Amino acid sequence: MLKKMAQTQYFCGLDLGTHTMKASIVCAKDEENLDLLGVYETRSVGFKEASISDITELADCIQRTVQGVMQKTGIKINAVQLGLSGSYLTTRRTSAVIPLIDSGTKVISKFDLRKVDAQAKLLGVNLEEEIIHDFPQWYKIDDINTSINPTGLIGRKIECSLLLLTANSLRVRNLTKAVHQAGFEVNSVAFGGYAASDVAVDKADKALGCALVDIGANITSLIFFKNGIVGDVQFIPWGGNYVTQSIAERLSLTIDLAEEIKKTHAVASQTNPQELSGEILVKREKGYIPIRRESVCEAVNWEIENFLTHLETVVKGSYLYHHLNKGIVIVGGGSLLSGAIERIEERINTTVRMGAATPGLNNSAMYAASIGLGRMHYLKKKEESIGIKTPLNFKDKIVSSVKELCQEYF
Repeated sequence: MLKKMAQTQYFCGLDLGTHTMKASIVCAKDEENLDLLGVYETRSVGFKEASISDITELADCIQRTVQGVMQKTGIKINAVQLGLSGSYLTTRRTSAVIPLIDSGTKVISKFDLRKVDAQAKLLGVNLEEEIIHDFPQWYKIDDINTSINPTGLIGRKIECSLLLLTANSLRVRNLTKAVHQAGFEVNSVAFGGYAASDVAVDKADKALGCALVDIGANITSLIFFKNGIVGDVQFIPWGGNYVTQSIAERLSLTIDLAEEIKKTHAVASQTNPQELSGEILVKREKGYIPIRRESVCEAVNWEIENFLTHLETVVKGSYLYHHLNKGIVIVGGGSLLSGAIERIEERINTTVRMGAATPGLNNSAMYAASIGLGRMHYLKKKEESIGIKTPLNFKDKIVSSVKELCQEYF
């Protein structure tokens, strides 16, 4: 019993959104047994236009969020996997080519792949940036043989193409500092949308081709998958807050009241506003006032049409558009808007579904990023521990390194 308890590990994902902050704790016994223990959400403060406006307020908000999920689950954690929204990230493609050997040919090893990847990353990142993720697209051997994994092939030179997700180093350091100020360590930093795909999209769908659409508060992230790898990442400057602001401005309401109406009465349907009847009673200081449903529908549809125009342009403009054999998966708070799936299906002309749960995880589209971040925390720690738990694994690691060096120089 004690051995079983000792093997149980807990990991926390912290999704830093500009509107809401979400934390989740995942219990990991092994890779096939991951259980979501709890989630917690608070309104983000200390942010202004995706930048820190008050680090003390932000640190307090992080502390409340993480402590909230700890109190909810009864689990104490010391470190988090920090998730960034697309507001912090930039996509860039880069490539590099290196000789494998001065003369003759050699068998390509993992050492060679790391070497050419490092060269491509060096050429593709600016001085003020750091790489959050790098996704290999392909490797080409001697200009003719293209492969996703060329390990074991023979050649004279190797070329690689990478898709990079970068962030400003100072912004990342300030976010990390806020987490430290809140009393927690940062295990690593990841893209929240990519983490969401880990629990919302099946591996089989990624292999056949699909896209994840993460509709956040101020930005929508699109991740295209083909052959099991990330082939393209795009960002749309639109989120659920745009609908809230449209309702508030057109109906002369406060943001909080408009947000409440959006959650309870907004529908992203193509129903003619004039066909709607009835009124919504809204509570104000002097009592309740009626608001026509037709007016709410008009305010919502104007912004939804704006979003669909942007989404159609990005999806159909991607070189992977014709490879979306498994359609589109949507997650994020904005995906919960009633009628959104049907509108996207009709505009993009492909199947659309809500992000599904991974077995063992009681997932929801709204918390997919924070849950995925917790899972990534576990997988990263597991990967780091491989080869150092037992003498045999350590020996195998040394032998493998020696073989790679021999292949490199002899």
